[in-house]
Amino acid sequence: MGTSTARELSAAFAQAVNRGDLPAARDLWRQDAVLVSATGEAIQGRAAVAAALQALIDSTVRVAVALDTLHEAGDVAIASGTLTLTAPDGFTQRSSSVVVYRRGDDGWRIAVDAPWGLKGL
Repeated sequence: MGTSTARELSAAFAQAVNRGDLPAARDLWRQDAVLVSATGEAIQGRAAVAAALQALIDSTVRVAVALDTLHEAGDVAIASGTLTLTAPDGFTQRSSSVVVYRRGDDGWRIAVDAPWGLKGL
């Protein structure tokens, strides 16, 4: 199930990953979602995204998302912000992220996520 507002998505995603709940994290993504990797590769579809999410959960990093901007236009929204990953040993990595959300009959879900930004922009 998606969230009732676009703004709730980032917090719901971080909470699901941090508690190791792959089904909850995966279900926040659209079936046709795209995850843009750090190298710019497009990971297409919810099943492929779920594999990447499982690797993130298995790494036991803590995820935090801070939205800087969120703009909605009907059933589509775009957000930018900071993704922070903190490893168990305290090592922290931050990146500027861009995410596109889409609202369907079952709420807001992630359509395109570029957690390390978009190369060339």
